[in-house]
Amino acid sequence: ERMGDLHVGIIGGMGPDAGVEFFSLLIRKTRDLTSASSDQDHIHVTLESNPKVANRNVAICEGEGKEECGRAMEEAARRLKLAECDFVVLVCNTAHYFQSSVVSGLSGTPFLSMIDVCLNNIQSTLGSSTSVGILGGKGCMVGRVYQDALEKRGIEYVVLDEDRQDKAMEAIYKVKQGNIEEARTIFKPLLDHMASQGVKAVILGCTEIPIIIKEDFELPEGVVFFDSCDLLADAVVKVAKGMKKLEDVM
Repeated sequence: ERMGDLHVGIIGGMGPDAGVEFFSLLIRKTRDLTSASSDQDHIHVTLESNPKVANRNVAICEGEGKEECGRAMEEAARRLKLAECDFVVLVCNTAHYFQSSVVSGLSGTPFLSMIDVCLNNIQSTLGSSTSVGILGGKGCMVGRVYQDALEKRGIEYVVLDEDRQDKAMEAIYKVKQGNIEEARTIFKPLLDHMASQGVKAVILGCTEIPIIIKEDFELPEGVVFFDSCDLLADAVVKVAKGMKKLEDVM
C-alpha cells in the first residue's frame, strides 16, 4: 500500500445500491480531493456487502428480528476486523441504531459514525442555534438515531408527521425496487413541506434519499442539505489519505 494510506472497511448491503453508490463516491472523491490519476492513487477498501441482514425498519419498529440484526452487524464488523481494516464505517443511517453491536464486533478497531460526521458538519457550518429537519427511514426515526444525537448536542429539530413519514418510506422502498422516478414524485412535496417548517438545515438521513434527489432535482430555496452519505465519504477519503486525523472527524 502507498505510504500513509489507510485501509477502509465498509459495512454495506443495506441496501446493496447504497453500498455500491458509497464505494463509487469514494473513488470520485479520491479523484477530486487528491487528483488521483492512477490505480495506485486510490484507497484500499474492503466492502462487506451482506443484503441478508433482516429488515432494519421492521426490527426497530416492530421488534421482529432485532437480535438477528444486532448479531449480523457484529459479524460484519468482525469480518472487517479480520481483514485488518484501519477503521470501519457503516453505510446505512438506520443501522446506526445497532452501533454498539458493530463496535463490539470491531473490538478496538475504530468506528467512524456517519451520524457524528453529519452533525459535526452541521455544527461547524451553521452553529448549534439552528433548527434541523430530519428525513430518513421509519426505523431511523422510531429508533431516534438522529433525534438523540441532536438532543445531546442541544440542537432543535423537526420531523415529518406520521402520514408524511409513511410517504417518505414509500419513496425509499421505490428506490430499493429501482423505481427512481416514482420515488422522486412522492418525495418532492415532502422536501417542500420540510422547507416550509422554517428549518435551515435538512439531514438526508437515509442512503436511498441522495439517489432520489440526484442531478436535476429541484431543491427548495434557502435550505442547506446535509447528505450524511456524502459527508461520510468525504471524511473517509480525507482520513484514509492522511489529509485529516481520524480523531478530528469522529
